[in-house]
Amino acid sequence: MTLHPVPRALGALVAGALVTLVLSGCAGQGNAEAGNARAAALSFSQGVAGATDRSCGLLAPQTLKELEDRDGPCARALPDELGSAPGPVESTQVYGKDAIVHLSSDTVFLARFRDGWRVTAAGCSRPEIGRPYDCKVKGD
Repeated sequence: MTLHPVPRALGALVAGALVTLVLSGCAGQGNAEAGNARAAALSFSQGVAGATDRSCGLLAPQTLKELEDRDGPCARALPDELGSAPGPVESTQVYGKDAIVHLSSDTVFLARFRDGWRVTAAGCSRPEIGRPYDCKVKGD
């Protein structure tokens, strides 16, 4: 019995199918992460006006520290800095362990920690496209 090598076209087809399978798995994970980041940003933003303990609990440790060092206890400082809750989510982008969630009147930056997504900056606006964001609440 003689074994024939796999034709190149068939090998390329199999390789292409494997790449498609791997990439589609990554896309599913990215969509889940975008949903998780969006939910965290929305929960944070909705809590600013009333459930400030929830919002303060969603701040990244360095962001919470900087806010409290500058303005006092988070529960009092956060509503003063951010005002009322912004509108609905317009878009979400996830870049590895970082995310940007654009709400109708705010942009929120998040980072993924072991216990979930945390807000690293909020109350962010950009004076013009191509310029850096200016954030009312942020950590270094």
